[in-house]
Formats: sequence, C-alpha cells, structure tokens
Amino acid sequence: MTKFDKKEFGNNIKKARKDKGLSQENLADILCVTRSAITRYENGEVFPNPEQISIICEVLGICPNDLFDSSNNKIINKERSKNPFKTNTLYIYYNAYFPSQKRYGKGKFKLILHEKYDTCIADLVDYKTNKIYLSGHIYSDETIAVFILENYKPNNPRLEVTQIILNIFDSSRDKFFGTLSCTNGNYTPSIRKCIVSKIDLDFHDEMLKELKITDLEKNTLNENNILYIDSTVKDDFEN
Repeated sequence: MTKFDKKEFGNNIKKARKDKGLSQENLADILCVTRSAITRYENGEVFPNPEQISIICEVLGICPNDLFDSSNNKIINKERSKNPFKTNTLYIYYNAYFPSQKRYGKGKFKLILHEKYDTCIADLVDYKTNKIYLSGHIYSDETIAVFILENYKPNNPRLEVTQIILNIFDSSRDKFFGTLSCTNGNYTPSIRKCIVSKIDLDFHDEMLKELKITDLEKNTLNENNILYIDSTVKDDFEN
C-alpha cells in the first residue's frame, strides 16, 4: 500500500495554484477560508475536507488524482486540452430551417461551455431565451474542435444529434469556420457551413453569403459523390 504524503499533496496544490496564476488570497476567498489555511494546506500541515478538495480541483482545472498520485511529478493543467477557445460563451451562425414558418433563414445560437475536471460540456442554447436545446462534449487538438451534441432532455419526442466541426488552426482568432451536421423533424440528415465566433456579431447578409456552398464544392460533389466543404481560413496557413 502506498503511504499518503501530506507534504507532497500540499506541494501539488501549490504547484497547480501557481500554474493557474492564483494567489493564496484568491484561493482562500473561493474556499471561504483564511490565507493561513491555504498556507497550512500547501505545507502539508492540514488536510482539506472532501468538499474543499472538489472545489480546489474545479478551480485549478485538475483532477483529484493530480493531487494524490505520488508518481505525478508535473501537474498538467487540463484546461488547455479541454477548451481551446479560452472563453465560456461562443456564438454560432448558420443557414437554419424554421419548421413553423417553412423557410430557411439566419440561425443564431449560443454555445455555453462548462469546464469540468477532465472534460468540457457544451450546451447549444437559444440566443434570446437561453433555452437549452442540445448538450454534449468537445473533443479537440491543435487543429480542429469537434462538438457532439444530443437532446438535452431524455424524454424528447425524437432523437436529435448534432455535430459541429471547426477549424481552429489559430485559436487566437475570434472567428472560426466549420460544418454543422444534423437531422430535421423527418430524420433527414443535412450538412451545412457554420461560423462560430467568440464575439457576439450581427448576423448580416455578407455572413450569410460566406455560408453558401461554393461552385467548386458542388463540382466536387457531382464528380466524386462526396461533399468536401472547405472550412479552412487562408490566413491561417500563410502566416
């Protein structure tokens, strides 16, 4: 049995806190304790209770195992591998179908991101009412981010799954291009272009033009029976 080392546990808290850029006062305020309590935690003199450990991990973007594992020589801040956008709110724009009006038009929603210990949950919500329509997770690396979203409530009358794939080659940008795949009320699948922004933009007509399938993409579909949508941003690869 591995012997628990309070000193190492405390050092791991201190390391993760500094990696996150928080002071002892910052962490003390979040936990509603004194700064001296944080000092004692980090010195291995006092052990925080389970609720405090949960809050510490949530705030520092780490797993409990990062604090307890004696073989862990380096705390990995999992924030970087979960949410590449460095914001909790994104705005998505695409050519949407409105069943009640039987027409296509500008569809604008929000993507609300909730960072957990080792994953990032994403909710697709109504732009005006904040009603949650779909919920799921993000999977990403340095090049793409993939959102897999499904019915928010299990008792919805029909299964609905939506996939959003974005080119994030340069994650410092405020606007990203990608594709949105979903089904309509008759389970007919569709794929369309989408724009995702860190900034709340006005959905103007020029943006709607950017979301049209190009002639080159149509030709590729006709020749190969496969639709390759170009979601790359030229500037990403020139600089």
